[in-house]
Amino acid sequence: MSKQILNGNEARVKVKAGLDKACDAVRPTLGPVGMTALIEYPGLDPIQADDGVTILKNIDLQDPYEQMGVLMLRKAGLRTSTEGGDGTATTTVLTQALVAEAFKEIGNDSSKIRVVHERLQKGLQEVLARLSEIKRDVSIEHIENIATISSLDADVAKLISEIIKDVGVDGVVSVEKGAQIGYSKEVVKGARFDKGLISPYFINDPANTQTVLNEPYIVLVDRRISMNEQILGLLNSIGTGKDILFIADTVESVALGTLVHNAVNKIANIACVQNPYSGSRARDFLEDIAYLTGSAVISEEKGMKLDKATVQVCGRAEKVIVTRDTTTIIGGFSSPLLSERVSAIQSQIASTTSEFQKKMLEERLACLTGGIGVIRVGAYTDSEFNAKKYKFDNAINSAQAALQEGIVAGGGVTLMRLKYLVNEPMFKRALSAPFKQMCKNAGIDDDITLENQTCDTGINFKTKEYVNMFSEGIIDPAKVVRIALESATAITSSLVTVESCIVNEVTDEKTG
Repeated sequence: MSKQILNGNEARVKVKAGLDKACDAVRPTLGPVGMTALIEYPGLDPIQADDGVTILKNIDLQDPYEQMGVLMLRKAGLRTSTEGGDGTATTTVLTQALVAEAFKEIGNDSSKIRVVHERLQKGLQEVLARLSEIKRDVSIEHIENIATISSLDADVAKLISEIIKDVGVDGVVSVEKGAQIGYSKEVVKGARFDKGLISPYFINDPANTQTVLNEPYIVLVDRRISMNEQILGLLNSIGTGKDILFIADTVESVALGTLVHNAVNKIANIACVQNPYSGSRARDFLEDIAYLTGSAVISEEKGMKLDKATVQVCGRAEKVIVTRDTTTIIGGFSSPLLSERVSAIQSQIASTTSEFQKKMLEERLACLTGGIGVIRVGAYTDSEFNAKKYKFDNAINSAQAALQEGIVAGGGVTLMRLKYLVNEPMFKRALSAPFKQMCKNAGIDDDITLENQTCDTGINFKTKEYVNMFSEGIIDPAKVVRIALESATAITSSLVTVESCIVNEVTDEKTG
């Protein structure tokens, strides 16, 4: 296929045009009085979205140069949403402003590209250093305020606050579809560890890039699985149409191909996960999961062979969710001896003199005794559920982010303050963009400045009054602000180095 090429400032302007179009669709949603976008879904009713991620995912422009700008902006927003849980609209507006300032600095003189790129990196470090100075530590009592800002729903925020207090600061909270309309919560036995899918072919929930297993059989193996002969007997014993989770040193070769074939052809829902540890820690991990799920670890050292295993050695759980990076086991059908296992680990913690060993034992204890919070959301349609789930996920992630890195004044105030504390002109001009956009969305003069106000003062955009942001509970997680700054700078730094754009030549479909 032949290609089209644009060079220099002409290329940058084209890409920026697409970025601007996407940002203009997201900008009106920013802030507590933001509006929504109506998105066409062919064959279904249009949906209303008030979050940047959903809007950016649904923007595809006909011009391929402009579409590259959309994809770059989408990348910035998705990173903030994934790592911080919120702040997509802020990232979008900030990226647009920073790109505009950087492109002005370059203009038609490509020799300035390297200097502008270095200034962006130094400017970011200065901004982050200042952010670190002004953030405040947060307690669990602030969770409800943070969740309210993210979700714009007091009922959602109250439920999240309650369940995070139940499972603890580092606890896992999952959002599931409920059988009845409304919201409910409970804490179930379960665990999460940092290993995900061995192969993307196991994914059965493409929208969320994950595998969801309902009431799965859990197979624990203390070595690698590579041959068909090792697994065929066990698969036959479990039967077709079942959900199965394999945790092993690794799954590879012909065995992996067979399991992928079963998953792709809907013979069974399967996920294969690598043991996150090695050596004695790997054996301890498998034994802990065995006690949590009622499994038996298939170990040749114990005289057990995988090719002779049957369904009787499998554990069970209510649900397992496996992403690219993590595995979450919810509602394990624990062994009657679990309490004895917990007591044994507690005794080891009390007797050990090694801080490293103590930390490892405490992690194992948390895995066995910690609960997973489950929020069940009832809805009339899948579209309604997905929209509510996204709202919950955003608010949960925001609350946990605040507990991790502290809080700052919300409502765009922190970024507005930072512009007075840094020296890099590009950041000084761009950092006010989110605050000014919130002013515009609220019908307030966007020429307003906070320079002469006290450091905690901002605007309550609902009442249009100057208030103490912390006293009013208008706060943001410092982590979200940090990631928004990093994401915006990363995309801007990438775009300023562009000197040529290459796309597939657009042909008229009617003429071929």
